[in-house]
Amino acid sequence: MAFSLFNKPSPGKDKPAEARPKPELTPQHDARRPAARGPASARELADAAKARVRTVPKQAAPQTAEERERDITLTGPPSLIDWNQGGAPSIQVAETNPGLCAVLENAALLFASGQAQQARELLEQGVASDEDARFSPLAWLALFDLLQRAGDRAAFDQFALQYVVAFERSAPGWEERGAAGKERGAKADAARPPASGYFALPGKLTAANAAQISNMLAATEKQQHVRLDLASLTGADDAGTRLLADALGKLRKRQYALVLQHPEKIRKALEQAVSKGRDAGEGYWMLLLELLQWQNDRAVFEDRAVDFAVAFEVSPPSWEPPPSPSIAAPAPATDPLPVVTAAQDALAWQGTMLGPSDPQLGKFAEFREGRNVIPIDMTALDRIDFVCAGALLNAIGRAESQNKTVQISGATPIIRALLLLIGISPRHFVKKSQ
Repeated sequence: MAFSLFNKPSPGKDKPAEARPKPELTPQHDARRPAARGPASARELADAAKARVRTVPKQAAPQTAEERERDITLTGPPSLIDWNQGGAPSIQVAETNPGLCAVLENAALLFASGQAQQARELLEQGVASDEDARFSPLAWLALFDLLQRAGDRAAFDQFALQYVVAFERSAPGWEERGAAGKERGAKADAARPPASGYFALPGKLTAANAAQISNMLAATEKQQHVRLDLASLTGADDAGTRLLADALGKLRKRQYALVLQHPEKIRKALEQAVSKGRDAGEGYWMLLLELLQWQNDRAVFEDRAVDFAVAFEVSPPSWEPPPSPSIAAPAPATDPLPVVTAAQDALAWQGTMLGPSDPQLGKFAEFREGRNVIPIDMTALDRIDFVCAGALLNAIGRAESQNKTVQISGATPIIRALLLLIGISPRHFVKKSQ
């Protein structure tokens, strides 16, 4: 079944519409011709930002007519991003950056969630085969950033030659990263409590989501709390539902307290699908029964379990719900690093920043008092995750409501791409004074 999706004109060199393939999946925002569009709502843009967390599917075999017929499409209003568990106000997105392309957006979100290798591979494929990425200078710079972080000088030099051919100008030079900054970041990370992992499944749930689901399962082996957000799913096929159902079943049998967020829309679509009985496909039934257990809805589960047993002539599955999730608020670091660099009078961030209550982000409100210009130095910042970036966007919005100006310097290209994607305006990024 077809999806109702938002598309945007792709950045980069102008091409005739018929010569430029449009992305099928990710909702996009066209900021190049504001006069031609009405102002986008915070709901639309926030939902679009969430929907960009995805992996690029490999070339799949064409679906049969029967498989296409059994695909489901999710309908209903989009969901706002809840940055805090306590129901705090959602982010207010004012504008997005027209220079981003789908490959870079996905890579930025992969890196933000700690998947640097996957982000690198995605960008390498993108600059080689995706037209928008190939003509996006920021995508190339983000790739160089990741190669630099990985210490892969050979690959860096190889892509530098390709960059010269593509843009007819010199590529960025290789920079030896100082060990001191790495050591400070490692100490800061070691002092932090384990963070909650966040995974989102946007777009259509298919076999192409295998890598994301595998990464989520791996995270549950290392982290005490992991969240899985289903708000941005727009559809599913039988293979995708089997994949997710199997993962949820494994976690449930392990008694892992996964936090399942916004399953309502896909549950409703699954309920409609299984009304066809056996013809719906076993995957839809399996996922629906798993969701009912995770939502602790025993009455509906028992009804559907009997329906499933009749449809497939098997014994009904047993009611074995998972434990109730409980996530404690992150404790502050016992020995927080200084956040103000006196020589530059800037809020200096370093290491890894995670979640809406990161101690370094918490210094923002204090630092802005008595200042009209709020400089943030991200030179030593290794990574900021998706949720913390959203909290920073909120903080910048509050500062601007007081007629203050926020200036961000030192953000590496892959971090800058995430911040632009989340809605932080390009005007906030400045070059560091020498």
